[in-house]
Amino acid sequence: MMLKAGSRIRVVAPSGVVDPARIEAGAEVLRGWGYQVEIDPQAFERFRYLAGSDSARLAALRRAAHEADAVWMARGGYGFARLIPDLLADPLPPVPFIGFSDGTVMLNHHAGPALHAPVINGLSGHTDPASMGHLRAVLAGETPALVGESVVPGAASGPIVGGNLCVMASLVGTAAQVRTAGCIVALEEVGEAPYKVDRLLTQCIQSGALDGAVGFALGSFTGADAPPGADWQVLDVLLEQLFPLGVPVVAGLPFGHGARNHAFALGPGSIEAGTLRWGAP
Repeated sequence: MMLKAGSRIRVVAPSGVVDPARIEAGAEVLRGWGYQVEIDPQAFERFRYLAGSDSARLAALRRAAHEADAVWMARGGYGFARLIPDLLADPLPPVPFIGFSDGTVMLNHHAGPALHAPVINGLSGHTDPASMGHLRAVLAGETPALVGESVVPGAASGPIVGGNLCVMASLVGTAAQVRTAGCIVALEEVGEAPYKVDRLLTQCIQSGALDGAVGFALGSFTGADAPPGADWQVLDVLLEQLFPLGVPVVAGLPFGHGARNHAFALGPGSIEAGTLRWGAP
């Protein structure tokens, strides 16, 4: 995904309420990289726990996609699912869309480049230097692989889909359910106890939402720690569910809600020997 120096990036908040200082700080980082960054006024609106009404957030997305070279989420939270029926009926223009977390909804249904990457409020003071360097390289057009650990051996290729497990599970049974047949499914999570991770994954499997997946790429499951003294970890919970599916699994990949959050694009990809490769061959 190449954004040339001077490209116009529009920051919008389609999900939760933002911290203005963090958004401004994140925008300054991108300006320092040579991009023109505009923060849509909508980003600072508030309606309950949302960054403005549904109509305001939807209008900001449409403005950004028609007026800028790329659309970047201010933060995650919740709210995108309320907009997706309109976005499926009348898709955004295919400009790059950048974000993750609640952005999982849009990343899997956008007609243009969809980059799973830190949101704006994480660019200053949260995302670690290695992830920032990785992000800058990706924006310049490079496609650096993500390296983890092969926990179920094998190789697979196909479109990369997925994102946040909780969001994926919430979409099951809706028009926005993520279609995984023939795909490598990327998963990450934050703030969910291991039993909740188990419940979410169980829902996805028993509903058939993961039928036909050819592999899994697991990022961080931040805050999903086992109780002190336990002889297991959340990876054991995940593998108990995924191993019977008979497809390769790569774990420990550097993406998710922690400080390590390396960008990658949904779309063509492969996993082999603990590595997630992405981008057109």
